Amino acid sequence: MRKIFFQLILFALVLMTASTVLAAKATPEQQRAKLNEMSGQVLERMYQKYPSAERAMQKVYGYCTISASSVKWGFWGDDHGRGVAVNNQTGERIYVKMKEVSLGVNFGAKEYDLLFVILNKEAWDRFVSGNIKFGTEVSAQASDGVSGDTFADATIVANGVWVYQLDKKGLAVELTFKGARISPYRTLN
Repeated sequence: MRKIFFQLILFALVLMTASTVLAAKATPEQQRAKLNEMSGQVLERMYQKYPSAERAMQKVYGYCTISASSVKWGFWGDDHGRGVAVNNQTGERIYVKMKEVSLGVNFGAKEYDLLFVILNKEAWDRFVSGNIKFGTEVSAQASDGVSGDTFADATIVANGVWVYQLDKKGLAVELTFKGARISPYRTLN
């Protein structure tokens, strides 16, 4: 078990290094194309796992997909990811990056997808400006209170913002306090 754990940590470190190097060599157009492709894949996986997400997405103000990875070790954890936020009202696409740190009991490494559901213009403006920070989870299932849609299996992370998470591979055990920030990718917007 210990050998597998160390292999997961090594895999995550190699993956993060490789993705950083590859992203640095690609042109902004290539990076945007890759993020748009990744966004479509995230949506497909989310819709398969959470059918309610597909129905709810048709009525929301906007959404953001992020593909992320994490490394957890001892009392420290580090997550990072990249993605794209899409305004359903205007069609605007804003490329974003995510950084999360955690303190507490952390062990493991994993890759995962996030789908942020953004309910209104105010939440959209905070989200894409980088003025939104996330902390602990508040709820596992609730109604949006407006259209009657349920975001089953989603978690509310900020006023007007819900998130679905889907782990792709890896294993991580966490008992932590987390803080995350999503901000615009200046070189891609």
